[in-house]
Amino acid sequence: MNLTVRAAAARLGVSPSLVYAWCRRRRLVHFRFGRPGRRGKILVPEDALAAFSERHRLAPEPPAPSRPLVHIRQ
Repeated sequence: MNLTVRAAAARLGVSPSLVYAWCRRRRLVHFRFGRPGRRGKILVPEDALAAFSERHRLAPEPPAPSRPLVHIRQ
């Protein structure tokens, strides 16, 4: 199924303008329907959105190793 820009943005929790920017920069696979020079319609395939999301997933950093406290006597 194909999603509108607004629906794709809602799924990712971002603004539609950001999704339009990704499409303009060709970072997100999409279909553009309409004549050249016209606004037309953009549709994003669900599987392309899932792949895009997966490519940008970051793994959490492991916790920093705990260091023993150093007690300084005066």
